[in-house]
Amino acid sequence: MDGERVQEPIMTTRIFLADEYQIVRQGLRALLEKETGLEVVGEAASGPAVMRQVQDSAPDIVILDLGLPELKGVEAIRQILTASPQVKIITLSIYDDRRFVVNILKAGASGYLLKDCAFEELIKAIRTVQESKTFLSPGLSDIVAQDYIEALRDSEVRFRTIFEVTTIGIALLDKDGRVVEGNPALQRMLGYSLSELVNQVFTVFILPEDASRCKALFRELVHGKQDSYQVEKKYVRKDGQTAWGRLNVSLVRGAKEEDHLAVCMIEDITAQKQAEKEIRTYQEQLRSVASELSLTEEQERRRLATDLHDHVGQILALAQIKLGAIRESVSSTQLVEPMNEVRRLIEQTIQYTRSLSFELSPPILYDLGFDAALEWLAELVQEQHGITVKVQTDRSSKSMNDEIRVILFQAMRELLVNVAKHANAKNIRVFIAREDATLQVKIEDDGLGMGISADAAKGPFGFGFFSIRERLKYLGGHLEVVSEPGWGTRVTLQVPLKY
Repeated sequence: MDGERVQEPIMTTRIFLADEYQIVRQGLRALLEKETGLEVVGEAASGPAVMRQVQDSAPDIVILDLGLPELKGVEAIRQILTASPQVKIITLSIYDDRRFVVNILKAGASGYLLKDCAFEELIKAIRTVQESKTFLSPGLSDIVAQDYIEALRDSEVRFRTIFEVTTIGIALLDKDGRVVEGNPALQRMLGYSLSELVNQVFTVFILPEDASRCKALFRELVHGKQDSYQVEKKYVRKDGQTAWGRLNVSLVRGAKEEDHLAVCMIEDITAQKQAEKEIRTYQEQLRSVASELSLTEEQERRRLATDLHDHVGQILALAQIKLGAIRESVSSTQLVEPMNEVRRLIEQTIQYTRSLSFELSPPILYDLGFDAALEWLAELVQEQHGITVKVQTDRSSKSMNDEIRVILFQAMRELLVNVAKHANAKNIRVFIAREDATLQVKIEDDGLGMGISADAAKGPFGFGFFSIRERLKYLGGHLEVVSEPGWGTRVTLQVPLKY
C-alpha cells in the first residue's frame, strides 16, 4: 500500500436546467451526463418552479433559458442571484443583439450562449465559468468588446469634460511625482502653461519647508502604504506669490508599480484661510475687550467700595459719635430711647455699608492675596446660601499681577454663585495649587450635574462658561468642565501666573 498512489476524489459540479421545453432539457441532460464531474440535480419549466427548486437543490451552475415563462431575462437573473448569490448562471437565448447581451452580463450572468450553439459549446462554457471567467458564444465577443470600447470612449469624454471645466486644479503625476498633465484650472492657479508644468516634480510648487513631508506622504502612497491623503499647504505661483491650497492625492494603480498614476486635486482655500485669520484676529480683539471690561468693572467696583468706606461709612460713623455725645448731654429721659433707636439704625447702616463695600471689591484680594480672598468668598457663599464650601490650598506663593488676580477671582465668584443657585448642591470643594509657573483652581460639587462635555456651552451655565473660557484664553489659560446628570460637576481653571 505504501507504494500505491492515492487518487484525490473528483469534485462534482451540480447543475440545474431551466428551460420551457422538455425536449431541450432532455437533450442537455443527456449531453451533461456523459461528462465526468458534472451532475444534473434538477430541472424546471417555469419561473416559480425554478426559484423554488434552485433554493432546494443548491446547484453550482444554472443553465437558464431567457424566454422562461413567468420570469424572463434580466429579472430572472436578478431574482436567482438574490436568493442564491453563490450560483453561476449560463444563459441560453436566440438573440444576438449587442444591447441585449450586454445587459444580461451586467445583470450578473457568467455566460451567454446562443441556443443554436448550445450543444456544441455548453461543456466549454461550464468549464470556463467554473474558473470564474465569462463565456460568450463565438461571434458575440466582438460586439461586446465594441460596447466596452464605446463605454470607455464615453467615460473618457465625461472625464475630459470634468477635467477641463472644473474650477479645482487637477494634476496627473507619475510614480516619481512628475506632472504628466494639468488641467486649465491648475494652470491658472499656478500661473504656468501646460508645457511648463509637464515633467516638473510637484514639490517645486510647494514651500521648501513643506517639501520633505509631502515627498514622504507621496512615497507612502506609491508604495501602497495608503490609498490617499489630504494636506493643506501653501503653494508657490510662477510670479513668486504664495497661496493656500487643500491637496487631495489618490493613487490609480497600474499593472506594475511603474505604471501607477496619482491624481492630485488642489482646491484654492486662500480666501478661507484669510477669513479664518480675520476671525482669529476678531476673537483676540474680543478677548482683549472682555479682559479690559473686567478690569474696568473691577476698578469701578473698587472706586465705589472706597467711596462707601471713606465717605459714606465715615460720615455715618461721625454721625453716630455726635449722636452719642448729644445723648449724654440731654437731660430729658423722653429723648433717650428715641436717640438710642436712631443709633441702632445708624449702626445697622454702617454694618451694611461695610459689608457692601467688601463684596463690591474685597480689599483682601489686594492686601492678602488670591488664596485668602477665595477663602473669604467661600465663607460668604456658605453664609448666604447655606451650602458647605471648603477651600483647600497648597499655601505656596502665588504672585500674580492685578489682571490675572481680578479675572480669576471674578470667574470663581461667578462659578460659586451659579452652583449655589442652579446645581442644587449641598457641598462644594475648592482646590488651589501651583504647578511651576501655572495656577490651577478646581471646583467640585455634588449637585445635579448638567450632562455636558468639556467644551459645551449649553444649559443654565452656558454663556457663563463661554465668557470665562474666553477671558482665560486671553491670559493664556483654559477652562475644562466635566459633568454628568446625577454626578455633579467639576470645573478646572488653569492660568499662567505671569502674563
